[in-house]
Amino acid sequence: MQIQMNFSQMELHRIEHQFENIPHRHEGQFQVTVPFRGTCYLRQENSERILTAGSGLILHPNDRHSLHIEPGAGIVILKVDADSMYPPDWLERCEPPAWHRFNPGEIYDRFIAWTSGPSAAEQLEALAAEEIETQLLASLHKLLWGSGPAVYRKEACAQEHMSRVLEYMQAYYTEPLSIDMLSSIALQSRYHFMRSFKAAVGMTPYQYVLLLRVQKAKDCLLRTNETITDISYRLGFSSTSQFYRAFVKFVRATPEQFRLAGRC
Repeated sequence: MQIQMNFSQMELHRIEHQFENIPHRHEGQFQVTVPFRGTCYLRQENSERILTAGSGLILHPNDRHSLHIEPGAGIVILKVDADSMYPPDWLERCEPPAWHRFNPGEIYDRFIAWTSGPSAAEQLEALAAEEIETQLLASLHKLLWGSGPAVYRKEACAQEHMSRVLEYMQAYYTEPLSIDMLSSIALQSRYHFMRSFKAAVGMTPYQYVLLLRVQKAKDCLLRTNETITDISYRLGFSSTSQFYRAFVKFVRATPEQFRLAGRC
């Protein structure tokens, strides 16, 4: 089984059971390879590397390599743009170590779980994709670098700017939004914005957008005779299945059940 999720700054691969590829290079990308089950045999240049569950190997851009895994094994591979390998707030950079020990359970929770849900099977909205990518990169940075150097760039988090973000989202929640757009309104980096938004609102930006859409959908279900399909697309959902999942998550009932109960 092979599952791949592509983002603007990285790729996430989950490979299970028997697999083998030919020698190749990645220009401009680091590759982090971590088995979460079984053993991975990786050839880097002219050296053979044996990776067991939790042992990660970091390849630098343009390192020639190939790998194979046996039946029953499973690995996660992160291909990360060179500039995105480091936390954005760092003023100092150092080369990542070639070997890194990971907790296999933590690897599953932070990375593999993303490839098991509906996010891996459907076309993501831009905001959702950026949100997942930001969380994946933040998890990688924490695992690789910990708290990092003591020199950081300080950013202000003004309540006034966060209020402007919420006002903007409430006005344009049916349209495509981006983390970069919202963080620029807040005058914060995308990483700081993700943290401060969740601290202020209690959920991520994408979850908040879904909540706004569901709240409007509830009103449409009770006040109009629009079909569920028409409501879902008019409010910006990419599919009726995505609408159903979001509605049930927030309302604990299907749109049909909610409409029927509200009109009785």
